[in-house]
Amino acid sequence: MSAEEIQVRVKFFGPAKDLTDCEEMILRLRKGSSLSEAKEKLLEIFPKLGERLHHYRFAINADYANENSLLEDGDEIALIPPVSGGAIETGVEVVVKLTRERIELEPLFDFVSSPQAGAVVTFVGTVRETSHGKKVTALTYEAYEPMAEKELQRIADEMMQRWQLCKVAIVHRIGELNVGEVAVAIFVSAPHRADAFAAARHAIERIKEIVPIWKREHFVDGTSQWVNP
Repeated sequence: MSAEEIQVRVKFFGPAKDLTDCEEMILRLRKGSSLSEAKEKLLEIFPKLGERLHHYRFAINADYANENSLLEDGDEIALIPPVSGGAIETGVEVVVKLTRERIELEPLFDFVSSPQAGAVVTFVGTVRETSHGKKVTALTYEAYEPMAEKELQRIADEMMQRWQLCKVAIVHRIGELNVGEVAVAIFVSAPHRADAFAAARHAIERIKEIVPIWKREHFVDGTSQWVNP
């Protein structure tokens, strides 16, 4: 590598991994290149990305970035297809977590319970047995884990700032889940039910919007597909 070049690591997730048949690669670019130039190079290498790349978002070192962002040697770029929407970040009022283990609901209820709370609202997302008229055997959730944890924390912070809440717990499972298993659990406690309902709804909608987690459905006929919004 010459002094006028940089190397960046590119990571592929969900549908992007299928299109490129690649989990990660090293990309060489001229020094001073922007994310836009990296995208052009990726299209040259992986023409199958085609127009889909225009619907993807990109992250540099686990933070969302725009096309004008400049790259430095050693940066990590992640392709973030539309999401289909672990370490624990614990504070006095908030718990967020990614986990490969079964989600236990009772400890989450115990955590958000508070003498100041007049309402506890929960949202529990589970794996259903049919999709698009086909019988589902399992789901696989894949995440860009460092960034997913950061975005879950951002959502919890948004909730605490926007509504009058007591406590928030958000847990999302990754890996393979069977029909009926819990994929995501959101628990919100608040002095008043209106705030609790609004915050819980906000959380699941934002998870589907910004958290880099993708879902692959596996069917009884042996086929599978990524779920696109």
